[in-house]
Amino acid sequence: MPTRKLFSSFLLPTLAAGSTFATYHNVNTTSADAKFSAATDHGKGGSENLSQTRAKDLLRQQKAVKLQTRMTAIGKFSLKTETPTNPSVPVFFMALSSKPGRKNKESAEELRSKVSINDTVDESPLTPAKFEKRWVESKMHEKHPRFSSKVTKDGNFFEPITTPRTIGEMDTTSHSFTGEPLASLRDHILETLHMNVYREDLKSRIEKLVTSAMDVNHKLWEVQISSGDLGSSGAISQARSEEIKADYDDYNRSRSGADTHKHKPKETVLLFRCHHSLGDAVSLTAALGDLLDEAAEIRDMIKAEIKRRRDKKGKQSALRKLLAFFQKLIWLLFGSITVLTRQLYLMVSTKKNPFCAVLNKSQKELDEMAVELGRSVSWCDVAPVDEARRVAKSLGGPKATINDVFVSCVTAAIARQLAEHRKNSGYDERSSEVDLQRHFNVVVPAHLMGGILPPGQSVGNHIGAFVAKVPGEMENATASPSERLALVHQSLDLVKRSPAPIVSYCIARFSSSCLPQSLATRLFHRGSANAAVAVTNSRGFEKKVHMNGSTIESMAGFIPLPPGLPVGVVVQSYGSKISVSVNAEKWAVPDADVFLGWILEEYSLLCKENELKL
Repeated sequence: MPTRKLFSSFLLPTLAAGSTFATYHNVNTTSADAKFSAATDHGKGGSENLSQTRAKDLLRQQKAVKLQTRMTAIGKFSLKTETPTNPSVPVFFMALSSKPGRKNKESAEELRSKVSINDTVDESPLTPAKFEKRWVESKMHEKHPRFSSKVTKDGNFFEPITTPRTIGEMDTTSHSFTGEPLASLRDHILETLHMNVYREDLKSRIEKLVTSAMDVNHKLWEVQISSGDLGSSGAISQARSEEIKADYDDYNRSRSGADTHKHKPKETVLLFRCHHSLGDAVSLTAALGDLLDEAAEIRDMIKAEIKRRRDKKGKQSALRKLLAFFQKLIWLLFGSITVLTRQLYLMVSTKKNPFCAVLNKSQKELDEMAVELGRSVSWCDVAPVDEARRVAKSLGGPKATINDVFVSCVTAAIARQLAEHRKNSGYDERSSEVDLQRHFNVVVPAHLMGGILPPGQSVGNHIGAFVAKVPGEMENATASPSERLALVHQSLDLVKRSPAPIVSYCIARFSSSCLPQSLATRLFHRGSANAAVAVTNSRGFEKKVHMNGSTIESMAGFIPLPPGLPVGVVVQSYGSKISVSVNAEKWAVPDADVFLGWILEEYSLLCKENELKL
């Protein structure tokens, strides 16, 4: 049995999804089945004591049979390796606006010409009741059963959270459901007071959530919903808020004389948090896409793309397919050896985390500071996607990516943060004794399914990662941002073309299945090779999407920090714009707003170089 477990841990990731699917459909008969069967048989015998209500209650119990599905190895790994100060809890928010022109397809001029004085605008925000209704109507409990599940006490299975009520009848006012087995959404959907102090209230809530563990034996996710005046929370940028307010002014002018009521723009913030065992960021984003007004359109686009790829592959000859198979096999075997060798070298050669070296403190001391100080978070829109892509190709090379650009900007910000720590510690920057951190290790998560969740597939964990050695505090003080970008691209491209994400995924599967928790946590800690930062790239929808008629104006996610990794950065594209969010230990990054400002400054310098080059 151990040999079989070890062998299966190193198979390709697709087997995990298959095993989960098979386990889910293996329905075991329970005592509820037996009780219902006995009750109905007894009723057939002429018993007058069994009422119709009792029969319905037993039917509900029979439908609410607790089907257990085995957790994926990565889900178990996330449970095993989290610590009290580093819970494996991703946090993200969506900010919606309710305004004239449902789905935001009409310009201000079109609104003036089309809006009649008898028209009305649905300016009511997305309430918990509306969100709950949308959840049920989208059949989320059927498409993604994990959202209606919890983790068993032994930490090996998911099991449904069931209530005696069912879904066939629904009262959105009292939040009661009847019909299919479903988790009580009342425990998952929370209404909170809206943020009043611009950005600060929302930052405070996020900083608390990213350090708060979840009771996975009770639930795996929750969403806090609040509504208020547009722009009050800071979830929507000031520039975008002003654009929306201008649309409202145009709308109100078009209705002059119709009534005295002036429509004021509102915003709704959906602040989510979940446990990583529920699924990876790509899966969660795709799953929540089923709640969107454009859900059917998005599914059709994904199906068309999958069909296009299959058709292209189907046109290949049998000989070419066989050759491609052996090429991939050789790439996997020899590439894995190279990956493991490189990873061992990084782990051995990087004695300390750069922050530990500069602050001259042990990891234990920093962990104690983390408990006392907490986290610092920030987010903002950075640039249009097309602009960032042009900068990447122009300065980094034809194969450079947007992620390369922002990894370069983040490492430049890390270098400035280390210099700031030295300054505060009394170091003389001109002294020859200053030990510059010439290189940083950076962790880059990678989705094994290409960043999509095929239609019909439920949420899961299909995530790997790789560690790359990139330029740190550059010895040449006059080095330009484009020089850093070129070096970062070379470092990342070398590892991206290897099977490193698959190898890391397999090691995580092996660790979760075969290693005790203490050893798995230690391996997870050492696996980052004392990296200074984790940078993940999340591709969102190219156009803005809608929920219940309200436009989702912005999104921002905050990566959970593994033990020993002080800074996490998410680079996300949505609605043709790129946003960046930071989640960092305060002992490493005291002010995430300042740190994010350094990232923006480095990006601005790259844009200026690109303009000069043109």
